[in-house]
Amino acid sequence: MWRNGRAGGGEPLLVLHGYPTASFDFSRLAPLLAERFALLLLGFPGYGLSEKANRPYSLAQQADVAEELARRRGWTSVSVLAHDMGCSVALELLGRPSLTMVHLTLLNGSIWLEHYRPLVTQRVLLHPVTGPLISRLGLIGYRAFARQLGSVFAAPPPEREIEAFCQLVVANGGCRIQHRLIQFIRERQERERGWMDGLARHPAPLSIIWGQRDPVARPAIAEEVVRRRPDASYVPLGSVGHYPQWEAPNQVAGAMPGATRGPSSSTT
Repeated sequence: MWRNGRAGGGEPLLVLHGYPTASFDFSRLAPLLAERFALLLLGFPGYGLSEKANRPYSLAQQADVAEELARRRGWTSVSVLAHDMGCSVALELLGRPSLTMVHLTLLNGSIWLEHYRPLVTQRVLLHPVTGPLISRLGLIGYRAFARQLGSVFAAPPPEREIEAFCQLVVANGGCRIQHRLIQFIRERQERERGWMDGLARHPAPLSIIWGQRDPVARPAIAEEVVRRRPDASYVPLGSVGHYPQWEAPNQVAGAMPGATRGPSSSTT
C-alpha cells in the first residue's frame, strides 16, 4: 500500500532519484521491493512536482532533505538505493553520523567524472553564460529533454513513457531552473575524491547494478568503484542503458539485498 511516497513494511530503504527526473523513475521497481522493504521514495527539491524556485541547489542540501525525512520516519539506520545524481547524494550521506547506512546499492551514477560523458543539453546548461540565458528564455524545453532522454536508454521507450518523464521535468517552470539544478556536477567534481575515499573505507556492504549500454555513466565508472571496493557485488546488465530500474526492474529487484535469487554477472 502506498502513502505519501512510502510503501511496504520491511527493513527501511531510502530511494534516491537522479537528474533531471523524479522518484517516478522507480515506479516499476518499487512494487517488486515493497514486500522486502519499507520504502521511502524521496523527491528532491527542484524536481518532479515540487516548487521550482530560482535559487541555488546543491548535493549537500539534497542530502539534508534525505536525512531529515529519514529522521521524521524515526529511521537511524537505513539501506539506500540510489541512481544517477542520487548516487552522489548517497556518498554524501555515508559521512553523516546521524544516519547509519547498512547497505548501499548504486545504479548508473556518474560518481567518477573521468568516465562521465555529459549530453549536449547538459554541457550547454553547465556553461556560466549560455546556461542561465537559455534557461531564462526557455530555449531547452520539452522536446529537447525528450530527445536527450530517449538517447540514454538501450532501446528508446514508447513516446508515452518519455512524455511522462518529461512532464515532470518541465512542471512548474522546471525548464527555467535547469542551469541551477545541473550545478551538482561541479559540486561533485570538487568532492568526488573525498567521497570515493569514504566509500572505499565504509563498512556497509555495497551492491553495484549497472546498465552496460549507458552512454553517460559508462561502465568504466562501475569498474572504478569495484577497483576501490573489491568486496562489492557487481551485476552488469548487458542490454540495459542508463535507467536499469525502468528498463530491467525484475533484474534489479533480483540483485537487491534480501532477494531469494539474483541474476548472474553475465545478465544480458
